[in-house]
Amino acid sequence: MRVVIVGGGTVGLCTAVFLARQGVSVQVLERHARASEHPRAFGVNNRSAEILRGAGIEIETDNRVRGLMTGSSLADLKTVTARFEPPEIGPAKLGSCPQDRVDRVALEQLRKLGGQVDFSSEVVALADGGVTLADGRVVTGDYVIAADGVHSRMRELLGIGMTGPGRIDRSHMLNVLFRAELPTPPFSMTFLRNERASGILLKVDDAGRWVFHIPNGDPDTPVERLQQQIRDATGVTDAQPEIISKLPWSSTALVADRFRQGDVFLVGDAAHVVPQVGGFGLNMGIADGHNLAWKLAAGGDALLDTYETERRQVALFTMRQVVIRTENRDLHWDNEPGRAADRAAVGMAGIMIPYIGYRYDSPAVIDPEPLPDMENLALDGAPGSRLPHRWLPDGRSTLDLVDGFTLITGNEADHWLAAAHELGITAHAVEGWAEAANIKENGAVLVRPDGFVGWRTPTTPHGGPTSAEQLREVLDRLLCRPYSDGPERTA
Repeated sequence: MRVVIVGGGTVGLCTAVFLARQGVSVQVLERHARASEHPRAFGVNNRSAEILRGAGIEIETDNRVRGLMTGSSLADLKTVTARFEPPEIGPAKLGSCPQDRVDRVALEQLRKLGGQVDFSSEVVALADGGVTLADGRVVTGDYVIAADGVHSRMRELLGIGMTGPGRIDRSHMLNVLFRAELPTPPFSMTFLRNERASGILLKVDDAGRWVFHIPNGDPDTPVERLQQQIRDATGVTDAQPEIISKLPWSSTALVADRFRQGDVFLVGDAAHVVPQVGGFGLNMGIADGHNLAWKLAAGGDALLDTYETERRQVALFTMRQVVIRTENRDLHWDNEPGRAADRAAVGMAGIMIPYIGYRYDSPAVIDPEPLPDMENLALDGAPGSRLPHRWLPDGRSTLDLVDGFTLITGNEADHWLAAAHELGITAHAVEGWAEAANIKENGAVLVRPDGFVGWRTPTTPHGGPTSAEQLREVLDRLLCRPYSDGPERTA
């Protein structure tokens, strides 16, 4: 199988890595001459961190307190947000990492895996079984993935519309990347405002790079004026900011009407764009690629249809949640349990729900269970949810056990382990798993390659088909193919 990815940003590169790790031939086409050096996003949530970790995309994160400080200068700051300590839900932690760093590591990993990246390759048209580039070349593949951003040319060529409120406000921001020596604030985000200048300051790295988001900033503003605005806002009068690049942006909320058209799939900002509050956009895109990659590798048209079913549901839910948070910023920044009733009153879910607590409901999940509530994270082994994390004696997490379709059982389920071995499915008995996954010791869960629970049997049923027969039928159902009692299949 060969997959062509249009767009070599973070989502395109990460999706390519996910595919290449499963032996899929992949070619990335990027219209720019090189990977972007301007970080457009920073927040890497728990789910994205564990996905990247599992794919060998090892990144270092800034683990300063995730939150907001405000003041008239860097010397006069006060805390706005309550300290947010997310629960331990996996081996990877919430952190901050500039998007350009993720890109560099993903690009390096992709090349190690034999993936091809062609820069200065702009797609201008669709071709039979592929795309046409500006230089006249036609690049073909079994499938095409559009990862070409908010203003997706591929989405336009496909004639796919978008749904949602659109621009959330009339203002816009100018993201200015610069290098300077400034004191590091204790929180990850700093809002500076005084009579001379205002904006949002974020530290990029220890090499002196920062970004400053200027409300209604003009991209054509002279460099000298930008430098003075940074000095005025930070209060560091002797700073000599070196302006590296500028990117304008605005708060927009839209979701594509379709995520699949024929053999073309939309991922990332090509499929959905949400306001920057909470940092959901990049993280949704990484999860898109992770969901799609295993389904492309497994094959089957009906299974591929579940990509849109699952990820568009998540995109619509997340878009609504981000709009609510944009309109209720005090609640967004205050994650204290005592504000749960206030969040419920405006329809706001607890912060961990759109991060990692959402659930899939599609034919690729057997007997999916809805969220028990919108406030509290419940990773309890329910079909459609991300599998529970438990530390193993060897220091690994249960998430590290996932290798393709993976069966995880209690301590009295030798029949399920034998059935999995017979079918070539990875299987593990885990101490404490029965409690974690809400099963008996002779029960089991079958985890999909993306780490989501596809099926759960709380206990071994009496009578009926043998364990191997039942497991084979379950696997066929999760792969959205007709059940067959023919030759044994491997996952």
